[in-house]
Amino acid sequence: MTILIEAVGITHRGAVRENNEDCIAIGFWVEQGSMEAARRFEHPLDLPFACLVADGMGGHNDGEKASQLVARSLARRLSAQGPGHIGPAARAVNAELYAQFKEQPELAGMGSTVVGLVAYQKRLAIFNVGDSRAYRVNEGKLVQLSIDDTATGSWKPGDEGERSTQLLQCFGGRTTFTDIEPNVHRESIAAGSTYLMCSDGLYETIPAERMAALIGADLVASAEALLKAALAAKCRDNVTIALVRINDAPAA
Repeated sequence: MTILIEAVGITHRGAVRENNEDCIAIGFWVEQGSMEAARRFEHPLDLPFACLVADGMGGHNDGEKASQLVARSLARRLSAQGPGHIGPAARAVNAELYAQFKEQPELAGMGSTVVGLVAYQKRLAIFNVGDSRAYRVNEGKLVQLSIDDTATGSWKPGDEGERSTQLLQCFGGRTTFTDIEPNVHRESIAAGSTYLMCSDGLYETIPAERMAALIGADLVASAEALLKAALAAKCRDNVTIALVRINDAPAA
């Protein structure tokens, strides 16, 4: 039986920011505008599938350009190569970013975080560089699968002290070349499994319990509800949400 991926994405500048430095890629679709409605995709896993959320680094030169370059180039590579090539693909895209700094020195220091899901046939991998996050929805709760590349680790709303925004690694972000090593979590494909990937504009604003409660059977409605909740809470950053579910294809 063919396995189908259902994927839904939405990105928005948020309640405060004037521009959107986030970027989302699902397959070869890439979006960085401020969306009012979520986009839905279906993809059979007889071909590789990739879904990415990139967060351009605020305070650096042209974070918008960095997140778009990283999301577009990495999604293109992984949509062709599959989950076994995450490390080499990420390092190649990071090198591309630094090569652009040489061509356009005024962009030196721009950077981006990334979180993504890559699947092919019966294999699935979650990866991240930086502090954008991935969760599995498990019996009404969220289980974090990504690893925050920050000094404070996997901070959550309500923890004592503020979350560190100093990244231990990211794509670009420095004036001299610095290599990266993505955090990778691998698991087998399981029908019914649902995953959330998001930028920090969501998880800094909405507690995990509230996020889990807003994710239901309809992924489009779920993504839009998550964004609505973040906007209602006056999120201080851009918000990008990707929801992915593993489905069995209907019988012919």
